[in-house]
Amino acid sequence: MLLLIIGLMGGTAAGARPRPQPWPWPIQNIYEELVVQYATNRICRVKEQGKCKEWDTVKLRSYNGGLVGPIIEARPGDTLHIHLKNQLPPEPRPPTPDPNVPHGFNVTNLHTHGLHVSPEGNSDNVLLAFGPQEEFEYEIKIPTDHPAGTYWYHAHKHGSVALQVSSGMVGALIIRGNIDELPVIKAAQERIFVFEQIPYALVDDPYVPGTQANMIESYQVFTPNNWELSGRRTLINGEFVPTFKMKPGEVQRWRFIHAGTMESLRLKLLRESDSRTVMMQHQIAHDGITSGRIDTVTETEMYPGYRVDVMVKAEQRPDTYLLIDEASPPERSLNGVAETRKILARVVVEGPSVQMSLPDERALATLVPLEPITNEELTGTQEVKFDMDLSVTPPRFLINGKPFDPNAPPRRLVLGNVEEWFISSSSHQGHPFHIHVNPFQVMKSNGKHVWKDTLFVGANQSARVRTRYERYIGRFVMHCHILDHEDMGMMELQEIVPPDSTGGDGGGGGGGGHHGH
Repeated sequence: MLLLIIGLMGGTAAGARPRPQPWPWPIQNIYEELVVQYATNRICRVKEQGKCKEWDTVKLRSYNGGLVGPIIEARPGDTLHIHLKNQLPPEPRPPTPDPNVPHGFNVTNLHTHGLHVSPEGNSDNVLLAFGPQEEFEYEIKIPTDHPAGTYWYHAHKHGSVALQVSSGMVGALIIRGNIDELPVIKAAQERIFVFEQIPYALVDDPYVPGTQANMIESYQVFTPNNWELSGRRTLINGEFVPTFKMKPGEVQRWRFIHAGTMESLRLKLLRESDSRTVMMQHQIAHDGITSGRIDTVTETEMYPGYRVDVMVKAEQRPDTYLLIDEASPPERSLNGVAETRKILARVVVEGPSVQMSLPDERALATLVPLEPITNEELTGTQEVKFDMDLSVTPPRFLINGKPFDPNAPPRRLVLGNVEEWFISSSSHQGHPFHIHVNPFQVMKSNGKHVWKDTLFVGANQSARVRTRYERYIGRFVMHCHILDHEDMGMMELQEIVPPDSTGGDGGGGGGGGHHGH
């Protein structure tokens, strides 16, 4: 109750609307150890009849030795104690004076992507960094009214984010809560899909002279079109084209997490014997936040950082379906390069038939955790323009005309304000906009809205989103979630400050957001 009272006081002080009553479960301390180390694993390249025929042995930075980190689960009100132990070898190269040249490949930290938690101290603070043989305990207090949903965690040390994430330093982070208690959802088998693209290359091993290994040791692997030319596939939970099983008539809940860096995903379920037959996907949440409705689609489009929860219902007969990543034209792809259709998994429908139902939309509507932002709530605006300067080598990656500068004054945002952000991408290519701490509301073309924390804005396109600065003050970042773009400068420091610390009334553009400070 004390935690609840403090949380409600914080929300009231920020001028927030009344919050829903949290689900009554015991508050716990959740402990997890993440050991960052080189690990040797095998990645399949060719499968026949479900069995791997060819594979590559890879040597990659990892969490706890795997191609994907452990699943971490918590509930609203819990405290995450994550002990990060960096057991990577010493840095083979001296640091660079330019913060936007990839560097510090063996220096790391942790980000809990999408969580509405403090960005300060030993919480979700991506401005910390830990070198080889250093360790740190994160203590992340989850508010009692935190939305239940699908989140994830990953390395976030500027200069090495893309390299470490692409090596598999990612994992699912599930906040359990009210939606999980709905009888129809509780009865459904749950599957977590962590999608990864691991762009390893055969290189000289910098730690074992005279040998070669499949590793990620430079940013050349992130050159647009390299992934497509490699012929590799997106892995699911570290596995190449896994097989999932369903019973005829069964309903399952699938949590999709795009933890990759190399391509967009257009996820479809097609009957193997007749690709014109599609198994529908019933979307119930985006980026961890329950939408309160069921959006039935033939395809779920995802970009790096996205999460989507879908319910799927098998037909009442045995069959086999393919989970595919549909081909994308350049304007819908991640790097402005056409992407071919790829098979990501097989779904075998077999066994005795069962009778299961999809969730009732009226029950979901009672679980919406965030109220829509009205015109009357707005107190100001912010502007973000993603751009690339291709006249120099290497290119410069910019937000509002400037590369990331860790010493520049942050964009100042005022606690309690409610603002509209105008986001655009230049003509070169699109960029996924991601901001830490507070989610934002996106209006869809059909007039409905969703809450998200990551949004792809295509080349020569713009988007308008709305957000509330609630509960937490402190410094954090906003960036492009094409992570090599972030490492090379497409990031900006933000700071939420108390209303009385701005020297004014705290209104308007949040202290110069239009100028990209």
